[in-house]
Amino acid sequence: MQGLSAKNRIIIPCCVSHSEIEGQPPVTSRQPPEANSQKPVTSGQQPASRARWYGILLTLLGCLLWASVPAAAVIEKDLPDAFTDVIHKLSSLGDRSTGTAGNQAAALYIKEKFEQLGYENLGSYRFSTPVMRHVKSTLTLSNRNNPIELRPISGNAVTPQTVGPPGISAPLIYAGRGELRDLNGKQVENSILLMELDSGKNWLHAANLGARAVIYIDRRESPKQFFKEKFELSPLQFPRFWMSLGEAQKAFGDFENAPDGVVDDETQLFSQISWQVANSENIYCIVDGTDPKLKERMIMVEAFYDSTATVAGLSPGADEAVSIATLLELARFLKENPPQRSVLLIASSGHAQTLAGMREMIWSISARSKDMRQLNKSFKALVKIKRKTLELLKNMPSDSAGTGDPADEETIRLLKAAIDDRLKTESDRVSRRLMQLRLEKRDKAITEKIQKLADERLLLKRLMFSSDYTDLSTEDRRALSQLIPKAIKDQKAILSDADRHSREISDARSFRSQVKAYDLDVAVSLHLSSHGDGFGAFNYGWMFPFRPRINRTAIYSTLDEVLRQGAERVEDALGHSGMYKDSLRPSRKRSWQSYFLDQPPLGGELTALAGVHGLTFVTTHDARARWGTPYDKLEYVDAAFALKQSAVVCGLVEHLARTPRLHDDIFPRFGYSAVVGRAKFLRHGELFADQPAPGTVLL
Repeated sequence: MQGLSAKNRIIIPCCVSHSEIEGQPPVTSRQPPEANSQKPVTSGQQPASRARWYGILLTLLGCLLWASVPAAAVIEKDLPDAFTDVIHKLSSLGDRSTGTAGNQAAALYIKEKFEQLGYENLGSYRFSTPVMRHVKSTLTLSNRNNPIELRPISGNAVTPQTVGPPGISAPLIYAGRGELRDLNGKQVENSILLMELDSGKNWLHAANLGARAVIYIDRRESPKQFFKEKFELSPLQFPRFWMSLGEAQKAFGDFENAPDGVVDDETQLFSQISWQVANSENIYCIVDGTDPKLKERMIMVEAFYDSTATVAGLSPGADEAVSIATLLELARFLKENPPQRSVLLIASSGHAQTLAGMREMIWSISARSKDMRQLNKSFKALVKIKRKTLELLKNMPSDSAGTGDPADEETIRLLKAAIDDRLKTESDRVSRRLMQLRLEKRDKAITEKIQKLADERLLLKRLMFSSDYTDLSTEDRRALSQLIPKAIKDQKAILSDADRHSREISDARSFRSQVKAYDLDVAVSLHLSSHGDGFGAFNYGWMFPFRPRINRTAIYSTLDEVLRQGAERVEDALGHSGMYKDSLRPSRKRSWQSYFLDQPPLGGELTALAGVHGLTFVTTHDARARWGTPYDKLEYVDAAFALKQSAVVCGLVEHLARTPRLHDDIFPRFGYSAVVGRAKFLRHGELFADQPAPGTVLL
């Protein structure tokens, strides 16, 4: 998704010319983790032997259950502070999803960390992306005046689950797991249901039977799959919210045993959620190389710093912060061990918005210079025009509009364009209202309203026919004066939108100019967590479904050999054998998909599709079960594993930076196109859509 307001661009796979994107490749059967895996044993695993000693071993392994005592809580005191401090700081922000205050605080913190390390070549790449922004949601019971705060879940790809004034007034019914047998005999239609979070897609039963909304009750620290399975792509308006069991018991008491499930006879539900354009930024830092022959060449390393919020406002993202903590550890490592190649470090945002921040940066280095110059020129010109128009409108006497002497041609043109635009909008409003009234049953009151609106529309037409607003009647001058503040508001909205785009294009050009000074050899994205058995390199992911026949084995053959040799050297030096998995060149015996327990979009997909040797370092055999949930907390991070993983990643990047040849000048096929467009409304009576629509979000 991408928001377009006034003008913007979307990067999309160029499947017309390259035909690489089709159906999603089949996922092969997942192989179990290796014997030395540090992944906790889950409740679904069963003993393979009946021997007594194995029963004892199983008891010990039970301590490593998903909901058991966190590993990091035991060993964190023995680890260096810098790495865990980063995770602690970022997770303490509560919610750093794109567009939030926590996201802005995280960006500032990362800048400060780079500066503290002594880096001077820093930059910020601002961008915007559409997000569903939650303002407030409440539930008021009939027996209490204080409303209960609710948190909506991210449950629909298109429709914000907003409930505007006067809200929903309905009984509150406990529906268990939402099975049909649970709903039997209960008042479901026009009710608000309390439903267990562990209920799969049973919310559809409630929606089909006429329920108005659902409030999920989470009895335990549920994994992300419980939230993900409830996500709906179709634009269905059915609000859903989340509460912990403790919050539900405090608010509703013994709700499980309510007679006939009726918790309250009359509740009031209100929720304010809307699509908005969120502003965020990517932070980048250039580490200059030391080798005279290699310093003009570059390796890009990217990690995301935002978190995913499946429950609004509750997204600590501790395990999600392992990637950015590793990037900052890499920055420290490179300061102490200067690389031979130049290294570009990027902390990106918008990861939960289909890698929006990374897509923007890829666009900036892959777009044509001519296109970027034209965009920059057009936005600057628009900003200049709107600023001058605003100045003229503000200096136009509101009490005597239209009585002054004729102005110069440019002033008349700018004023008339701004005022005419507002006149068209007002005429559109009046015409639509007239159409509605003329369809109603006529009486004296309706007839008077129709006549009044018809007179108003005629007056607006007279003003539009005026060439310079001089020699107007008293009535026309009064009407024009009332329109000036509205015209000023219109122009301010367009200026704000154009100014934002101008800043973003300026940042994109600045970033491009710095990166284009180097030859980009390899781009590495980090998608790391702390509960796997190591990490591997992947040039595919689940962002784009490629045809199964697409084969990049030969393209990555040299880079794969470099990585395997480097991993062997680094692991021997650190004593962390088996951390790196040879996954970049999948074989018939084992596919790249078999290393995953989830299906994430990966940054390496974007860079590879941009014609760069792009790849992603991903922690293997980790379902990342807490990512995006309210339970992704610091105490559940296996910091010992994360630190070992980080050390190997840092050593491997340093090895890439020193290796003279990383590829054989055979590159992945470029597969992007850029779409540029304007969002405008079609007004009543107009042949073409010409009403500016700043702030519009297109999905």
